[in-house]
Amino acid sequence: MKQRRHTNVRIIVYKLTDVNLMRKACSFTMNHRADSNVSLRDMYNCRHSPMRTQLFVVLMYEIPTSASVHLVRHSAVGQQHYVGSNRPDRGSKVKADRDTPVDHMMILNAQHLEEMSWDRLCGKAERATKEVMLEIKYAVGLVDEDLADKMVPRCKFLGRCLENKPCGVTLCS
Repeated sequence: MKQRRHTNVRIIVYKLTDVNLMRKACSFTMNHRADSNVSLRDMYNCRHSPMRTQLFVVLMYEIPTSASVHLVRHSAVGQQHYVGSNRPDRGSKVKADRDTPVDHMMILNAQHLEEMSWDRLCGKAERATKEVMLEIKYAVGLVDEDLADKMVPRCKFLGRCLENKPCGVTLCS
């Protein structure tokens, strides 16, 4: 795990499930032939569907509205976002802009977190969003270091960049 980055945001991650649920899912896919003893690291490496049994709650306090919007863009089936409203009729006391701090909660699985990191840790990502994603990665590492190790930019995962205009990182050139 790399050293924690310092930003003004506060992020807390809770892991709702454990390796035993993933192993149970594996044994069902193998028609109960044997109890699985696969590790989380091995499951994350092969990216098979039982990795989605690993569920997380991510609580983010005081993140920029722009970063919150970028994270919501990853919404997919099985992923849920709850974001504090900036509407005056819902309690907001300020005129909101892209930098206005907002609280945001996500409930999602390991595969969603990994894939979200591909875009939000990219050198082309908005700086504030990348900083929030680095904090999420750090907080995930406190509860599941194997998953945090897999949370990398897409170019590192693929070994090449898919952007039309790469960020300039050697791996992306």
